[in-house]
Amino acid sequence: MANQIQCVDCALHYEVLMDKTMCGPGLEVDRCKRCGGIWLDRDEMIRLSELGRFYATGLDKPGEVPAEKNPDRKCPHCKQTLAAKKVEKLGNVELDECPKCGGVWCDHGELMAVMQALE
Repeated sequence: MANQIQCVDCALHYEVLMDKTMCGPGLEVDRCKRCGGIWLDRDEMIRLSELGRFYATGLDKPGEVPAEKNPDRKCPHCKQTLAAKKVEKLGNVELDECPKCGGVWCDHGELMAVMQALE
């Protein structure tokens, strides 16, 4: 499959490529089947919030195994170290954001917490 990216967490010990997942009209995001993590490019989080929680529900499900949090998380596109940010207006959910391209990594459960805070 073209344009697959390496999972942010599973890259610590494994070579796991994330699957492209359609989650709404014209919106395709990257999800790791192994750990359940989700990578959202810069505008995908905004687009998903506009579509609503219904579309996020099918995405934010557990992976095949519990995630092993990678202490050195890198952007799967530009390889910059991700910066952990607590977003107060999103219910203090801590997201990992790429300082260069603006992509966001969501551990399993974080995306639904964000969607609930946006309602």
